[in-house]
Amino acid sequence: MATSNAQRHLRNFIDEVYGESAGADPLGVLDPLFAALIRQFSFASGLFVRFDPADWTISVPYTHNIDEALMQAYAEHYYLLDPYRVHLANLKRPDEVVRMSDFVDVGQLSQTEFGDAMRLLDYYHAMAMVPFVRGVPLGGVAVHRPRRQRDFDEKERALFRWYVSHAARAMDCRHLLARLQHPEAATMVVDLAERRILALTDEARAVLAAMPEGTGFALPPEPYRTCLLLSDGHAYAVRSADLDPKSLWSVPASARLNFNTAQELADNRVFISPDDRRQRVLVVLEPIEGADGARNQLSGFGLTPRLAQVALLLVFGKGLKEIARTCGISVNTAKEYVADVYERLDVHTRTAFLAKLTGVAGARATRTRTTS
Repeated sequence: MATSNAQRHLRNFIDEVYGESAGADPLGVLDPLFAALIRQFSFASGLFVRFDPADWTISVPYTHNIDEALMQAYAEHYYLLDPYRVHLANLKRPDEVVRMSDFVDVGQLSQTEFGDAMRLLDYYHAMAMVPFVRGVPLGGVAVHRPRRQRDFDEKERALFRWYVSHAARAMDCRHLLARLQHPEAATMVVDLAERRILALTDEARAVLAAMPEGTGFALPPEPYRTCLLLSDGHAYAVRSADLDPKSLWSVPASARLNFNTAQELADNRVFISPDDRRQRVLVVLEPIEGADGARNQLSGFGLTPRLAQVALLLVFGKGLKEIARTCGISVNTAKEYVADVYERLDVHTRTAFLAKLTGVAGARATRTRTTS
């Protein structure tokens, strides 16, 4: 009967972590993981840690049966006290379960500063594993027992490895499915001093190639602010960040940057504020949902690519100065383009223009707010 129950628990776990929809949160695997583990053997607490590849500090996005306030205090010292004892051993032995007692005298360790944190979290015995997925450490999973209980045995280590391995694959599967549903943002590296693009992904190359010749896009003068880019009837939110390891690691698409850029695509494409003193930046172009509908509605009016760009800016509530800046033209030329758009749609005001597109009288422009 015990074997039958164990097999049933295994099957239920597999069904739960692999059976979710494509949009499921990868971290959602952790609840069923720890619920399954507690059915197999006892432990007092557990956690999942994530390594930041930029500086190898640790964040703790998930805890099991640990007080949040204590965990926050613990995490402040975690990367100073624990990784070189626990997770460094795991990183050297990927996909293996390592107990703290395998490489350190736990009794002696409990008398140190780290021992104070151990006692706060009822943490004495521990085993952890860092699963590697496609050669990259996914993070660390650990469970703990208090002093009054025995250390983890070989059977528990084998069960822990089996469950954590499947949880890691399920998390990776959810990540991959999410990327299929939401393609990666177009990404590029821009040298502000030379005003040229040094590297770009295939997605960014396609965006630039679809833009009318001689046009470019405005770069936000500060990190965490956005500008609007229109290319081939698609709308993109443009954001930038200082070029450093942390920003590169935060954007997965940056791994596919190609530094062999076509000169005609790279030069005179970026409009930079005179006040922007940064040297090199990472630029991300994120598609704005809803732009495709406006593009489809505009396609039946015989607008040129430039007029379609101006029309979409009108849909997004942009004024003449913003249209001029985005298109790289003068305000007077922008005014002429707007008048041409109105003439082709046989309207005289922006309200009438929007009403013609939507079929709703009194329609208002969608305002794309710049965030700071």
